[in-house]
Amino acid sequence: MKKIVIVLALVSFGLMGYAPAHAAVDYNKRPVEIIVNGKFIPMDVHPIMDNNRLFIPIRSLASLGIHYSYSSSRVTLKNENGEYLKITVGSKVAYKGNQKIQMDQAAKNQDGRVLVPIRFVSEALGYHVEYETLRQMVFVNSDSYKFDQKQITQEDLQAARKAAISLPIQFDFKPLDSSGVHHNYSFPVGRADVYMLLDSRNTTLVNIKDGKATAVGQFAVSDRSHTSGDIPPNFIFDTDPLFEAYHNSNVLFIENRDGTARAIHKDENGKSVELKTNIHVYSDIIQKLPNQQ
Repeated sequence: MKKIVIVLALVSFGLMGYAPAHAAVDYNKRPVEIIVNGKFIPMDVHPIMDNNRLFIPIRSLASLGIHYSYSSSRVTLKNENGEYLKITVGSKVAYKGNQKIQMDQAAKNQDGRVLVPIRFVSEALGYHVEYETLRQMVFVNSDSYKFDQKQITQEDLQAARKAAISLPIQFDFKPLDSSGVHHNYSFPVGRADVYMLLDSRNTTLVNIKDGKATAVGQFAVSDRSHTSGDIPPNFIFDTDPLFEAYHNSNVLFIENRDGTARAIHKDENGKSVELKTNIHVYSDIIQKLPNQQ
């Protein structure tokens, strides 16, 4: 129990540094990450939400294998099958081939970049879109894409953990409240098939099986009597079987506010060691640790 308590304490103190008590934090505002066929994609301009519709810059569509051209206010998009979509900035009318299609929201020009509604564009060109509310992430998959569970059990533990967080988290319980603006992960030493998603408010227990990431439940960081899902109120770490994987030791991957991430682990002498790295793409939060920790 002590080892786990130490880990959670480290997270709590770390997060306190990101959001001082006197600072107002909007827990519903953080950049929306996009995962295409299991890979996080880098973006110089993050997507924006407008009237519950997500807009992304057209250059991000290249990760979908979509070719685009832009002339004046007209955008032409073409997928790998040769199907094309024509969109006019400011108009809710689009054309797929010669077929006229009505859009819910028009494409827009913002700060010199054209942004298009990702769900409309992706589905019109044959892709599947899923939005995960816990981490505010959008998953876009082609018909041919299928997650390989062997990615989770591969020898490269860093790659396995990156694959783990690339899966949308599914759940059938009511979340406690909005997720924090920063994401943090705790993995058992040597494993990638289970993890805890941590923020300054809640901890979510996630299991991965058969290519699916499922949230078992949540508990409030400040009050363990406040739980949701299959986690019982006032649970005890070292006796509750839900947390058996974490009874030995954990490693932490913490997202900072300055575009960097920290990894915290114990060395061979049991001393806490901290590593730091720059985040160029979201999955960089998962660092390589010595001795396959």
